[in-house]
Amino acid sequence: MRSLPANLEPERLRAALASGWDLGSGSLEYIPEGGGAYHWQLTGRNGQRHFVTVDDLDGKDWIGATRSAVFAGLGRALGTAITLRIDAELEFVVAPIAAVDGEPLRRIDDQYAVSVFPFLPGRSFPFGPYANERLRIEALDLVAALHRATPVVRDRAPVHALGFAGRADLAAFLGEPDQPWVAGPFGEDARAALLAGRTAGLARLIAAFDQLAERTVASRANAVITHGEPHPANLRSSGGRLYLVDWDTAGLGPPERDLSLIAADSEDLDRYRRAADRDADPTVSKRDRLRWYLDDLASAVKMFRDEHRDTAETRRWHDALAPQLDRLPSWIELAG
Repeated sequence: MRSLPANLEPERLRAALASGWDLGSGSLEYIPEGGGAYHWQLTGRNGQRHFVTVDDLDGKDWIGATRSAVFAGLGRALGTAITLRIDAELEFVVAPIAAVDGEPLRRIDDQYAVSVFPFLPGRSFPFGPYANERLRIEALDLVAALHRATPVVRDRAPVHALGFAGRADLAAFLGEPDQPWVAGPFGEDARAALLAGRTAGLARLIAAFDQLAERTVASRANAVITHGEPHPANLRSSGGRLYLVDWDTAGLGPPERDLSLIAADSEDLDRYRRAADRDADPTVSKRDRLRWYLDDLASAVKMFRDEHRDTAETRRWHDALAPQLDRLPSWIELAG
């Protein structure tokens, strides 16, 4: 996130770090990066650095409907990453550091939870499609290794629920498209100028997604452990090695959940098939690419229907909404 959370009290964060990991002292520097959580670099008095992540339990409705359910599901996903790192010996998994109680996650207050990771020096990559072929192939090999590790975590990993974040908000908008959005500075412009004229197309695309989900339900019978978002921004190069970060989306699902973000052609799928000893279904990959698009649109609807401020984050989402909606006709054609 580009902006600090409005109602997170810094002293509560420090208290949670102290009680959970004995990391109460030292300097906290906010890192305005990422799209799903808030991040800090914690530097202790001894110079040791940690990467601190704070999750808003109201912002992950794809995990659960309540804060308690989100906290439990997020804990299972992060715990799965620890098991993959330690028991499956997948060194590319950047897993959280367990707190003193052995859990990967602690509550800060009712709304926020914190986890702590090793600080990994190096560089990350821009969000979006893979522009670097070598990086894409390396990522494909990491995902194949991850999927092969499924037996180690099958009994503890969460099961990914097929759907997209913010669906309830998108449905509410489609039910009342003329209802003004006045809870923040970008609401009415997003609704009236950008979204209101697209209701028929949005409804058609949701119906197409649901049909694809029904047609591909059999793909969920042979689930593997998936990362969920293995795009370039969740890769980090450090010390000549490639690492996969951000495991809050980890869960059992079809391999296409990961492959849809990496595999570019049949050669990639053949490479994956040889490495993982699994086939991939192009129809399932299409479904999962469509899910990503709907997720982005519905998340924007949720943001601008709800109370929001003029921040770097909300400005970035607002600026991206029009180009996203311009692609709606091509997504309808693809889904059909």
